[in-house]
Amino acid sequence: MQQAGWVEPVKGRERTLRGPFALVYTLAAAAFGLWYLYTSGFGLVSTETNRGFYLLFTSVLVFLLFPARGGAPKARPSLVDIGWAVAAVLSIGYWIDQYTDYAINRVSDPNQWDLAMGVVAIAVMLETSRRVLGSVIVVIALLFLAQLYFGPYLPGKLSHSGMGVQRIVEFTFSTQEAIFGVVTATFATFVFPFMIFGAFLEASGAGHFFMELGTALTGKWRGGPAKIAVMTSALFGSISGSSVANVVSTGSFTIPLMKRIGFKPKDAGAIEAIASTGGQFMPPIMGAGVFILATLTQTEYLGIALMNVIPALLFFTFLLFMVDLQAVRSGLKGLEPEEIPKLGDVLRRGWHFFLPLVVVLGLLFMGYSPDVGAFWPTVSAFVLSWRRRETRMMPRDVFRALVAGAHNNTSAGAAIGTLGIIIGGVVLSGLGLKFSAVLVEFAQGNLFWTVVLVTLISIIIGMGSSTTGSYIIRSVVAAPALIQLGVPEIAAHLVVFYAACLSNITPPVCVSAYAGAAIAQADPMKTGFAALKFGATLAIIPFSFVYVPALLLYGTTGEIVLAAFSYLLGYIALAMALQGTEPVRGRIRIWQRGVLLGAAFCLLFPTSLWVDATGLVLLLAGWLPALRKPRAA
Repeated sequence: MQQAGWVEPVKGRERTLRGPFALVYTLAAAAFGLWYLYTSGFGLVSTETNRGFYLLFTSVLVFLLFPARGGAPKARPSLVDIGWAVAAVLSIGYWIDQYTDYAINRVSDPNQWDLAMGVVAIAVMLETSRRVLGSVIVVIALLFLAQLYFGPYLPGKLSHSGMGVQRIVEFTFSTQEAIFGVVTATFATFVFPFMIFGAFLEASGAGHFFMELGTALTGKWRGGPAKIAVMTSALFGSISGSSVANVVSTGSFTIPLMKRIGFKPKDAGAIEAIASTGGQFMPPIMGAGVFILATLTQTEYLGIALMNVIPALLFFTFLLFMVDLQAVRSGLKGLEPEEIPKLGDVLRRGWHFFLPLVVVLGLLFMGYSPDVGAFWPTVSAFVLSWRRRETRMMPRDVFRALVAGAHNNTSAGAAIGTLGIIIGGVVLSGLGLKFSAVLVEFAQGNLFWTVVLVTLISIIIGMGSSTTGSYIIRSVVAAPALIQLGVPEIAAHLVVFYAACLSNITPPVCVSAYAGAAIAQADPMKTGFAALKFGATLAIIPFSFVYVPALLLYGTTGEIVLAAFSYLLGYIALAMALQGTEPVRGRIRIWQRGVLLGAAFCLLFPTSLWVDATGLVLLLAGWLPALRKPRAA
């Protein structure tokens, strides 16, 4: 773990900072991480400072690392970048300093400085998002701002009286309802501390341990590297909570291994992409969107995590089965014995890496807030790193972990201010309920078609945003439509959250599949469609939450067990139908695939025990004839 020097070149998507600017970035990132590590443990700061510092540091780091255009300097920020960073410090610093006075003396009567700094801050947030995520999310935000001004000209139920520029700027900037609203508060208070925890856990050697554990558990199986990808993405995903971070971190190891034993490049990239997407909803530490979900629904984070246990386990079971069948189709084997570490040796060296996760769960079960649930596991990761000499975190390693946590935040945090602008536009105009009414009316009050429309909207919005961004936008414009039709609030939000995860792998814009394709050197579109096949359950899960609430622990123990077992069999049938293969004898005939698809439909969309029983009969009818063939070589 020991490396020379405290400050190294800082790599971004298009720029690698060197020299004095690398030092500035590194020091700012370390200060950012240290500040929020402190606030998560002690919390002795004002609300405006907590929210303001998060956006300020995030924007400054983005302007230093991400160039404004293709021809910008590659080793240092330009004068334009520095100008944007100064604008971020001045406008957000002004809000932090003036918020209390504004709240007491100037509500609904902002002065010229309030308005001027508000315009600057809005521009800063939009530019921050544009540099990292592209122009689509900026266009969406501008449309939400425009509808506030042009309200009288909007069609039908979306119409409203309209607002003046002063009112729009004041609400967006000066209050705690838009830029500095609930999204920013959740990221500053809960999400970022967990990113720091993930960085500390990685620095302590946990990432390497989980990779070795996945290799020891699944390396000898057929298609072993692909199963390693699934296992390590599930384990690592419970730390990072970012699908793209999972792809880059685990995929750099697993994708070349998959290709080496015979997986096609598009399949190798797709398997890693969908496995990493699953990390967004893998307890105990799920994606950033779940923290927002818990906040919006006023539900304890632990409760959300527990509700996702069965869906997440079923998802990864289906994915492992799909990978196994792919290996059968292609005649692939596992790793050579000398490449597989012994499970006992792996656990003996790294069993302690599970303890920080136990600390997280323990604190949440005891009723502590998620920020406290991030602080003490971070401390425990540091302490436990001293169990072995080669993993001990020295001051230099702690410094780098703080920098890594802040660096990892730039991609997710870049969208937060702009998402706040979008939320402000929805809240100020009352667009959320209006849009939901239009959605329900368009679906003619049919719950099934409403879920279909919500999923399609997710894919479209997901083209220009992260999973978290896509979920946040739709949580205020689509989830109310489902609630209006009688879906429980938490289930409705989980529907839109899982649909947002689906957008990660859905062409034409599928960020996780793109990342996997880049490592695999495969065609992004083919990788995206392959990921969609391996992750077919993501298109089913939103409907499951609506029609089979037992999967979310609503109901008796018997109902929950029956639902989980029915879905397990349904996923097995679906996997064999999609792959045209069964695990023992290999290829199956077209008619068997049709029968198995019917079995999957009955088992995954049950309306009664008779439908479940029909699905089970169809599963046996489609599978048993295949078992009578000679065993596949």
